[in-house]
Amino acid sequence: MRQLSLRLRSIFLAIVLLALFAPFTVVILDEAYTDSLTQAKMSELRLMNLGLLSAFELDGDLPYMPEILYEEQLNLPGSGYLGVIVFRDEVIWQSASALEYTFSPPEIDVAVGNELFLDSHTPKFEEGSQFFVYAFTAEFASSKDFEPVRFYIFNNKALFEAERNTFLDTTWQWIFTLCIALLIFIIIGISLVLLPVRKLIDEISQASSGHKRQLESRYPVEFDSLKQSINGLLQTEAAQRARYKNSLGDLAHSLKTPLAVASGTSDLPTEVNEALQQIDRIIKRQLKRASAGKSGWQQAIYILPILHKLADAMDKVYQDKALTIEFELDEDTQFKGDETDFMELCGNLLDNACKAATNRIIVSASKRAGWLTIKVEDDGPGIPDDKKVLLLERGTRLDTYTEGHGIGMALAADLVSIYEGRMLIEDSSLGGARIVIQFPNHE
Repeated sequence: MRQLSLRLRSIFLAIVLLALFAPFTVVILDEAYTDSLTQAKMSELRLMNLGLLSAFELDGDLPYMPEILYEEQLNLPGSGYLGVIVFRDEVIWQSASALEYTFSPPEIDVAVGNELFLDSHTPKFEEGSQFFVYAFTAEFASSKDFEPVRFYIFNNKALFEAERNTFLDTTWQWIFTLCIALLIFIIIGISLVLLPVRKLIDEISQASSGHKRQLESRYPVEFDSLKQSINGLLQTEAAQRARYKNSLGDLAHSLKTPLAVASGTSDLPTEVNEALQQIDRIIKRQLKRASAGKSGWQQAIYILPILHKLADAMDKVYQDKALTIEFELDEDTQFKGDETDFMELCGNLLDNACKAATNRIIVSASKRAGWLTIKVEDDGPGIPDDKKVLLLERGTRLDTYTEGHGIGMALAADLVSIYEGRMLIEDSSLGGARIVIQFPNHE
């Protein structure tokens, strides 16, 4: 399975953190807001209770309360605020806002001089509803002695819950909007942070394709050592290839003269002369094989002009056969490697095809799933199945198949293997053979 990119990983991490941050923040804000509202409600009910306490009078055993109170909420039915006064375990007064209710003494006992606040209470006069309750007990002088009088303020929590739910809905909306905005800024920030990485990858790709010799752009200090290492690798690879080519050129020149002298000697036995020619062919083949090779930093080349050039040469060499060479490939098809290697490879394949063909040769190329596939097929006699395997085996003689195919096939197989490719021999729809070569990483 392909690993996720750093950008996607960062975005997923940001989404997870925001998914944890949003509800956690809403819970904290809800707790803070609810506590604040509850404290404000207690202060409000305390003031109402003090209003009742200041308005209440006891004349002997007769209680007195004015008809209209200073607290307007206690004068309006349906306001949600209810006032009750209990004396000698009997409800002796209830506010005008509580006229629709029938009260019995609440089972909330508070010592004289003390107060009690309940943030959730279900009273008997309205089952199923939640109320805030504030209770206070004071002593008043009666005809007998000082007696306790209990004052109660009830407030329906429905309005409180509606206000709290409105706050929660608004908070969720803003938190969600904030998270979306933060995610957008995070994505933009990640893109800006990874911009040098994309720039570095692009420059490495240009160096890999041969458009640059080294990395030249300026990067953050964290990439300095990486840039220096890559430049060092490029310089080392180029110097190594140059040394190999120079050494191989020197070797070729060193061996060329002794071989020429030996071959020019008169009266050599036929066996010795053939052996010297075989040595010359082996040296040329091995030198070519050693000097060829896939470089990770070579520029891709367009193959159609090279194939046309090879076809023109074959037309001249085999003009007596009047062959038709057809091409089936796009003009932008490219081969990533050395141009000389490609000419050597396709030259051998075309030469074999021309030797075996009767009238027609087709050369096709295509790119699919990261592979460049080149096919050379003819209308000649074809290659027997038992010879197909032999032609691809290492060490097969160049003249294994004398009808045309086989000459240069070993060198072609070597070049293909050097470029980490593969070669197949198939039967062509034209009646002859089809040579298929494939090279990887040609996306």
